[in-house]
Amino acid sequence: MFKILTSLFPKCKGNLLLNRLCAYDKHNYVNYSASPLFTFNKEFHKSSFEFAKHFVENENKYAYSVLKEIDVYRGTLGYTHLMDEYTLSDQEFNDLCCVDWCNESAESIYLGFKKLSFYSSKNPQTISDEKFNGIVKAIVEKCAQLKDEDLIDILACLRKWSPTVSVNSSNFVNLWKAVDDQCVSRISEWDRNKVLYVADYWYLLNLSSFSEYMWRTIIRLTRRAHNLTPAQLVQCMFYVNARRKFPDIVTMYDIEYSLEKCHDQLSIEEIAIIAMGFFKSKKAISNQNLVIGLMREVMNNIDSIHEIALTALLKVIRYSLVPTSGDSLLPFLDKLTNQVDRLSLMACTHVALIGTNIHVFHKDTIDKIVNRFYNEIKSCRLKDLERVSFALSLYNYKHDKVPSIYDLLAEEICNSDRLEEIEKHPKCLPCCLNYLSQNGIYLEQEISKVFTKEFLVNAYGRNKHKIGREILNLDCSVELECPNYTGNRLDTKTRDYLAKIYTDHIWEYEDLLNRKLNSSNKILLEVYLAAIAVLGSEKKVHLGHLVPHRERADIIYGLNEDGTAVDIPLSFRSLKIGMCKKPPDVPNTRWYCIIIGGWNTLVRNTNEPVGSLVSKIRQLHILDYNTILVPWYEWRLLPAEEQQNYLHSKIYGDLEGRAKIVSH
Repeated sequence: MFKILTSLFPKCKGNLLLNRLCAYDKHNYVNYSASPLFTFNKEFHKSSFEFAKHFVENENKYAYSVLKEIDVYRGTLGYTHLMDEYTLSDQEFNDLCCVDWCNESAESIYLGFKKLSFYSSKNPQTISDEKFNGIVKAIVEKCAQLKDEDLIDILACLRKWSPTVSVNSSNFVNLWKAVDDQCVSRISEWDRNKVLYVADYWYLLNLSSFSEYMWRTIIRLTRRAHNLTPAQLVQCMFYVNARRKFPDIVTMYDIEYSLEKCHDQLSIEEIAIIAMGFFKSKKAISNQNLVIGLMREVMNNIDSIHEIALTALLKVIRYSLVPTSGDSLLPFLDKLTNQVDRLSLMACTHVALIGTNIHVFHKDTIDKIVNRFYNEIKSCRLKDLERVSFALSLYNYKHDKVPSIYDLLAEEICNSDRLEEIEKHPKCLPCCLNYLSQNGIYLEQEISKVFTKEFLVNAYGRNKHKIGREILNLDCSVELECPNYTGNRLDTKTRDYLAKIYTDHIWEYEDLLNRKLNSSNKILLEVYLAAIAVLGSEKKVHLGHLVPHRERADIIYGLNEDGTAVDIPLSFRSLKIGMCKKPPDVPNTRWYCIIIGGWNTLVRNTNEPVGSLVSKIRQLHILDYNTILVPWYEWRLLPAEEQQNYLHSKIYGDLEGRAKIVSH
């Protein structure tokens, strides 16, 4: 039943799969110079690790290039800033370095700094050098005396110096903080365009995440987003994207309303910049009409949209879609399917993920993406392998090729060439192993590795609370499905702790009472009460977790050979939460488990169980339970008076009606 693979690292050299030749992938590097929107001359190496790094670094550069190409932004961007040029000889430079700036006027100090900056642009200098201590100290002391234009010039001048080791390097930190303080003190005097113009200098200095002025800019503009022009909204959200944070004191309604009002005045690239701001600040769009409108804009531009813009929109659409909007996703994916061949593997990953939050499956799209990964897996980065593994396991995707996509994923994460990526992104390894285990593939050597103390600390830190659910899943799954496994395991204390934090806190019947229940737990309560009515007594029904790595509790009962329900022993009811619980030892009894198929355990448009539910059912069978699935969409259609009859047919269906409902 299961593919248990051990000692894969020693086999790597001779393994046919690992030595497959992969064709050159024209989509695995980004050549921005081919786009009219992008004027950078930098090409990127096509290796998966370097590609990912450059993709992330240049997402903002792409967005900025969009702004640069549109006339309306040119008055509020700092890259066009012009200053009087100065040419200094080496002697003049040395003379300026020796000046006692303490006694000079603010204007003289400012001009001296400009001259030194121009010299540095041609003869690289680092402002942290102690020979610049004097002029930096003088600027800091007299910064308040400088005109607005002089402050802006200083920010522009800082870009001419060689980069410092960090934002807190000596001189540099003193200077930018002094200018930052002045910008903050003057922001209330500036109109919105000037506020954006000054903010752009902070972005160009890569200080968006550190500048208090940048934060004040975002707060000021977003608090009255309805007053912004479309261009001002786009540029403001670009800085939200760069800052990766949205002010808590600002409601998103205003931003959504403004976007809905003006999106038809914006290009798809500008809309994508706004989408970056939402996603990077971890804010979903609550207005579903707006989300569907964004999908429509993508479809209208599907053949020409740049993949970075597309990826940004896919991220925020996935993050924002709710199940009731799921039907809109299918025609959207119909359009996206035809674009898979032109996209990078990273972009394909986001196409594969778009339906995962609401469990919508589009077979043609996934088939095409799987084919790309199947043929180009060597050039795919580890993070994308992990995300695609997640999507495939969620949909319980079947792949009939030999070797299958799951076999290739298993081989690839064991490839020694991936060690650098695993070191950089250690959580990807246990996540991949967990998703593969749901398909019955166990890489025992790698599983043993992730259970070592060193790996757990490196991946999750020393706080047990931060250990991911995937570790608990692996530990329990190995116990159930790998009887000959001899590698490392979680210690009992950690496992019990993780079981308590990762299971829904419905551990017994009383936990369903006197509390607000979500839809799945409401059905659980109704089915539990119906089961008591059908089986005749609370003593014959138990609510609990049979496998500690699955979130939802289930309903357990036993029937003897003539269909009579048996009392559930107290010893079984009192078993602790962290155990994989075998049925009670009651002679001539078959044990059953009723599983609630909530909306998040079924694929929305096919009603098929998701991979984790398939895995759970398989593991319950290993424990010797017979499983009965009660799907939410069947139960919800039943009037209350029909629920017991429905459950009776589920419980006694295989006994050919030999038992009848027992009055409670």
